[in-house]
Amino acid sequence: MNMCGIVGYVGSKGAKTVVFEGLKTLEYRGYDSAGIAVNNSKITVVKDVGFVEKLEPHLSQLPASGNAIGHTRWATHGVPNQVNAHPHTDMKVNVVAVHNGIIENFMLLKQNLKDGGVEFKSDTDTEVIPQLLSIELNEAEPFTAFKKVIEKLEGSYAILVMIKGDHRIFFARNHSPLVIGKGEDGRGENLIASDVVAFLKHTKQAIFVKDGDVGYIDGKNIHIEVDNQKVGREITEIEWSAKDAMKDGYPHFMLKEIYEQPDAVKNTLLDARIDEFAHKLDDGLEIVAAGTSYHAGLAFQYASNMKCRLIISSEFSALYRGGSVLAISQSGETADTLQAVRAAEKRGEKIYSIVNVNGSTLTRISDQVVHTHAGPEIGVAATKTFTTQLAVLYAVDAALKGNPKPTFDLAPAIALDGDMKALAKELTKTSELFYIGRGPSAATAREGALKLKELAYLHAEAYEGGELKHGPLALIEDGVPIIAICPNDTHKKKMMGNIEEVKARGAKVFVFGEQGDKELEHLSDKFYGLPKIKEEYSPMTYVIPLQLLAYHTAVLLGKNPDKPRNLAKSVTVE
Repeated sequence: MNMCGIVGYVGSKGAKTVVFEGLKTLEYRGYDSAGIAVNNSKITVVKDVGFVEKLEPHLSQLPASGNAIGHTRWATHGVPNQVNAHPHTDMKVNVVAVHNGIIENFMLLKQNLKDGGVEFKSDTDTEVIPQLLSIELNEAEPFTAFKKVIEKLEGSYAILVMIKGDHRIFFARNHSPLVIGKGEDGRGENLIASDVVAFLKHTKQAIFVKDGDVGYIDGKNIHIEVDNQKVGREITEIEWSAKDAMKDGYPHFMLKEIYEQPDAVKNTLLDARIDEFAHKLDDGLEIVAAGTSYHAGLAFQYASNMKCRLIISSEFSALYRGGSVLAISQSGETADTLQAVRAAEKRGEKIYSIVNVNGSTLTRISDQVVHTHAGPEIGVAATKTFTTQLAVLYAVDAALKGNPKPTFDLAPAIALDGDMKALAKELTKTSELFYIGRGPSAATAREGALKLKELAYLHAEAYEGGELKHGPLALIEDGVPIIAICPNDTHKKKMMGNIEEVKARGAKVFVFGEQGDKELEHLSDKFYGLPKIKEEYSPMTYVIPLQLLAYHTAVLLGKNPDKPRNLAKSVTVE
């Protein structure tokens, strides 16, 4: 499994309901199928294909009391169907497991089990876990048996297991996020999940499970071991509230999160640690990131005078030549980024990071961290986490240049919401379009195109304006929409030439530029004005209408912008 959501609960509140509600908060991690198991006098499992809400009619089949684990799936091994949905059990239904990650040696384990007479129901890698544990229980008590199974697994995993007749939930982690929610004293409950948002309604006290940890929770105890030795783990008080993870009347989380950007950016810039962080960075820095975070790094390269190199996380091993590393990640759990950081760490290099989730793996293995104060971001497509990453990076740039922290007025960009909804109607009539920009706006173009692709499933490509003549012009013909990002900066004149190039070939050009720019208004099929902003920081404001455009296009096309197909929020395996 990959990027899935898991939840476990021990307590008296009604475990199936607690887990069901927790899974609903984790749907951004996967929504191909979902399931819940309750352990009472026996193990009872319900699961279905599709969103977590599909489970609700089945909840009456589960016992009212007992412990529970649940799972919402993003499929890797085995197609999305009811059989492959989690939780999975052994043949006798004495053991039940949920799993996030990939068991790399599952084929060998599965064949050995089949040779011993074990019958498998699913095509998943996960099913080997309960099947192995069922056998180990013949020789050892439950926790010892569980640890023996974990020793046999290779790959990445966050695993929750329940055993018939045992009141504990067993867990193990290796390169896949897992966090314990410590119940309030006297309530006799504890929770565990792949993300804190799953239990914020019940507790804000979190214990982040580390790689190599195995253990169990029951109503009173949290037991963690490393190499068979009991260890303690610090408690982190989560700043977010359960309300932070709610829609607050917005139709989708994404729209709510776009509108939260002014406060998120302001709160991030209030962090006094940014200046100190900036002055610890040195030339020769390797910036490593993936997806939207990579675009934030690209925008920083255009702004900064530092000698730094930007590397896509998954290509890091092929391109890294040494030096300190700056990792950018929303979740702090992105597998490709973590692998890159660990490779640099082994060479004794300094690790710096910009992360949204306090207590995540990346924060723990970094020498210096600055947190983006975006709060929980539930929509799969990054919005406020992108602009808060930019806020940190631009504040770093200002500090290194001896300038005061920049400030940003994002309200005028958000005020283009209605215009973007109207423009979205135009885009629903096409199957392909292009985004172009020069200088910092090239980063804006890339992020805008990515948003439209992942949300509306339209073929959107981004190019530096000067690259059009090196191939992409062959694709421009009558009616092809062009989104041109053209602030009033040193690149404007050349960008105007690029706009002329595509107009001459029949393209329909929608231009984003500085308010009152009559030249661009005259050149555009439709012009959208934004306030003047310092040239190198323009992606901060110019990206916001592009987020809104992608959102409205997706909605008009009948797509759910919070849950784009084939994607999940945190890519926690390679």
